[in-house]
Amino acid sequence: MDDEQLKVVIVSDTHGRHRRVEVPDGDLLLHAGDFTAGGRWSDVDEIDDWLGGFSHDQKIVVAGNCDGCCEGAADEVRSRLTHATYLMDEAVEFRGLTIWGSPWQPEFMNLAFNLPRGEPLAERWAQMPDSVDILVTHGPPAGILDRTSRGERVGDEALRRRVDEVSPKLHAFGHVHESSGREDSDDTTFINAACNSASAVPAVVYMEIPSD
Repeated sequence: MDDEQLKVVIVSDTHGRHRRVEVPDGDLLLHAGDFTAGGRWSDVDEIDDWLGGFSHDQKIVVAGNCDGCCEGAADEVRSRLTHATYLMDEAVEFRGLTIWGSPWQPEFMNLAFNLPRGEPLAERWAQMPDSVDILVTHGPPAGILDRTSRGERVGDEALRRRVDEVSPKLHAFGHVHESSGREDSDDTTFINAACNSASAVPAVVYMEIPSD
């Protein structure tokens, strides 16, 4: 691999089954939410122990709709995730790249981090900087790797509009297990990294590191 490339490893929707996922070495490890089995603090402690076993230089975590203990408790999550950076509608810099993370998605089964479609979600996405290199959300944007087993598209329209405006180089998410995979546009690589199946493996993406 070229020294100017960043190896990004992406997982999502491990739902407490993270130890069965074979995570390759890399520079940056992203988890796009639903990391707990039942939304308990003991699950958060367990995922932190697992993350501590990897040598990636940076590890980023956002929560998902099944991570109920994390809603409204960002400081507590950060105190427990000692081996990763927890993002809650905020950004972090890594090797010249801006990474922004958020857990929100359209209302689904009255679970965590749910908001009505339209303005409530658009207000969250408006917090995203105009310049983002790597976007990590739990849910997908509308029309991209968001089709359920019933054939329904469930991604968020407001997120799609904001992604089209910002054009991140990479958008990582999960939530819709049956649409895991990769889709590329002219500007953005989209990864649905849901790993909640026996055959699931982490996604790997190589990115250019900005020159000084």
